[in-house]
Amino acid sequence: MTGTQAHETGDGWQDLRAPGSPAWWAARQGREEPSRRPPITLDRIVLGALAFIDREGLAALSMRNLAAELQTGTTTLYRYVAGKDEVLVLVADAVLGEAQLLRPVDGLGWREVLEELARSMRRVLSAHPSVATLLATAIPVGPNSLRARELALGVLRERGFDQALAADVYTALAHQVFASILQESTNDFRTGGLGASKSLTLRDFYRSLPAEQFPQLVELADALTSRTGTEEFEFGLQCFLDGVELRLRRAAEPEG
Repeated sequence: MTGTQAHETGDGWQDLRAPGSPAWWAARQGREEPSRRPPITLDRIVLGALAFIDREGLAALSMRNLAAELQTGTTTLYRYVAGKDEVLVLVADAVLGEAQLLRPVDGLGWREVLEELARSMRRVLSAHPSVATLLATAIPVGPNSLRARELALGVLRERGFDQALAADVYTALAHQVFASILQESTNDFRTGGLGASKSLTLRDFYRSLPAEQFPQLVELADALTSRTGTEEFEFGLQCFLDGVELRLRRAAEPEG
């Protein structure tokens, strides 16, 4: 007889563990299914590279290390990207895509829009400081970067900025954000070690200078080192925007 047959033990009883038996089905209910790896996609490659860079640093990224991060082979990665340089470009644009305005721009003044945009960009780059160095070496022109630039320029033009001023203001604002991120590492000197000495802070260093040679640095040691990176950024941002407002007022004044 063909088909499923009952298995018999030596004493003639049916083997209840035979495939298809109640015991067999019961045993399978507690068996874990083998885990399946998520399929490799371009988005997963970019997110994996970003996670690796955040954890290990920019210099540690290689196609081999990225393949290990994603539990795949380098050959699979090369089906989606040409190499490491292409991955870095995509990672940088993905990070810029994380910057989002918290409110619709309709009804907001140009200053409010620029403040939110600058803070959002800085918040995102602070979360991925290694990526900021990528953006500082070349003008980002990926789709996310272009959308942010188009939004900011559109707001400025709609609110009375001429072409030259709109372009200059956006460029200067982006440079200020990037510079503040690249300078973040100097904050370690304020409360941590300076050079080879782990107990000497920047404030202590200023105070230790010869007062007759550096009177201002000695006197202003506390003021120069008391601000956080965020506080310094906010001061610079407001000074920058105050200057833009002054330019707008001057441009609106009648000649003569």
